[in-house]
Amino acid sequence: MSKCIVVLSEEIANKIAAGEVVERPASIVKELAENSIDAGATDIRVELEKGGCQSIKVVDNGSGIESEDVALVFERHATSKIYKFEDIYQVASFGFRGEAMPSIASIARVELLTRKKEDLAGTKAVVEAGTIKEISPAGCPMGTQIFVNNIFANIPARKKFLKKETTEQSLCLDAITRVALAHPHIRFTALVNGREVFAAPVANNLSERIAAVMGMDFSANCIPLHNEKEQISLTGFISHPEYTKSNSKNIFLFVNKRFVRDNSLTHAVLSAYRQVIQPRRYPAVVLFIELPAQDVDVNVHPAKLEVRFKDSRGLYELISNTVAQNLAEAKNVKGSFIYRLTPRGKTITSDITRQTTNLQGQYEGLFSRDKLRAAIADDLQKRSVEEKVHIAEHDVDEAKEEKIFSNFKYIGQFANTYIVFDDNNDLVLLDQHAAHERIILERLKKTAGQKILSQQLLIPEIVSLSPGQISLFSDYIDLLNQIGLEVEIFGRDALAVKALPAILSHSQAKEVISDIADKLSEQSPLSSWQEKKEKIFAALACRAAIKANYVLSLEEVEVLCRDLDDTPFNLTCPHGRPIRIRFSLSEIERMFKRK
Repeated sequence: MSKCIVVLSEEIANKIAAGEVVERPASIVKELAENSIDAGATDIRVELEKGGCQSIKVVDNGSGIESEDVALVFERHATSKIYKFEDIYQVASFGFRGEAMPSIASIARVELLTRKKEDLAGTKAVVEAGTIKEISPAGCPMGTQIFVNNIFANIPARKKFLKKETTEQSLCLDAITRVALAHPHIRFTALVNGREVFAAPVANNLSERIAAVMGMDFSANCIPLHNEKEQISLTGFISHPEYTKSNSKNIFLFVNKRFVRDNSLTHAVLSAYRQVIQPRRYPAVVLFIELPAQDVDVNVHPAKLEVRFKDSRGLYELISNTVAQNLAEAKNVKGSFIYRLTPRGKTITSDITRQTTNLQGQYEGLFSRDKLRAAIADDLQKRSVEEKVHIAEHDVDEAKEEKIFSNFKYIGQFANTYIVFDDNNDLVLLDQHAAHERIILERLKKTAGQKILSQQLLIPEIVSLSPGQISLFSDYIDLLNQIGLEVEIFGRDALAVKALPAILSHSQAKEVISDIADKLSEQSPLSSWQEKKEKIFAALACRAAIKANYVLSLEEVEVLCRDLDDTPFNLTCPHGRPIRIRFSLSEIERMFKRK
């Protein structure tokens, strides 16, 4: 059957174009906030209902819109930023394509109120599914208010792909955070269901704004940097090598104050950290790149998240070399970083040493030489009569089971990281961290639904997080309490940690919470509750497991091998890396040219 070529109707074309600009509620928040910035606003308020899935309202005190231009706001390719083709390569504003408002209006109901300072009355416009329903005079303060509701009502296929309200809310708050970082002279406020969850007051400088938005933990562990090369200026803050995250979501890159995602620039940052942080850990970085508008093409991506540089190689080298140099120079004689951001009106003090009670849990002493044997004996005594009977009934079956790791002949430890065994003339190397990580993960999964022993903190520890991360935690409070991590939301940008699981008795609460927050923020359209729960377990297991460069005694090796034999999936760690590697005698002999 032959297919005819047809010209799409304007309605369908607008909906397709909207899909390029408006992916989810966070896209609407970003576009409207950037329009407010272009209008010269110094105060921007964002109000979300049901995480932005029900409605979004953005209010600013900018210059407003001429009454006769209000209708043009909703016309495609209508803009006040470009008048001739060459202007595209000199763009210094954010919303210059003229697609944001018509795209939003085509998939929702939009109500606009605007008034210029010199006008006595403002103008109201109502648009539904791309059609203007009303334009009339109205009373309103100076600036612009845009209320968006019925989002994706006329595109149900798009609406059903939205995630949970808390997830969409987190993404909206992330969008506000990124915009707020780059504009310290603007006051930003965000409300969710009428409750204020984010506030960034006007800051005197960039460091004040970053401290207010990124939180105390980052501000107490960051290094300032600045460098210039020809017409390129690089300014920002990078984190202490010991202050790391489990993903790269805390790397914020801005080009001419526009947040961008660029794999090359991200790689430039990570290459400088390669030799100073642990594998699979990432720094927290906020970098601002300023360069002539004609040297960067911001017209590559409809949402303007990707850009193209005239001299990408030179920019890569500038970032990599500057970050590496500042990491090398930022330490004092004792090896601790000395720079700290100080937000206005706040004083950052050194961390208070966490005080803990005596631990009485089943995991205590697992790798403590002084208490190892006592812990094993105590564990055996705690077994119930039913469990002992169960074990007796299955003695024969257990005797038949092959104890792989326990039967290895222990040779020693290499690099304080790999345990070396002899298994019938095969050489076996075992990664102690990966092995212990798998053991702990399977224990956590096995005890899911049961209350895990925890260690109460004498003084609750307050951990700063971004508003987006706080919103994600709200769904997991009960689960965290079940696994012994007792937390509660403390204000709009912090969690109070009251207890830690026994297996994490020697971990820092802020490191544990930070890892979990990073795992929860790793968005996947297919992530189920079970998958997210296992991500939390994996983060806890990684934090609790013995690390590389830890010397093990013979007794500790025996316990590790015994536990590994009783652990399912004991050939890989939770991240998929192998736990053991085997070299046969024939392979070794071939290496020495004996065969």
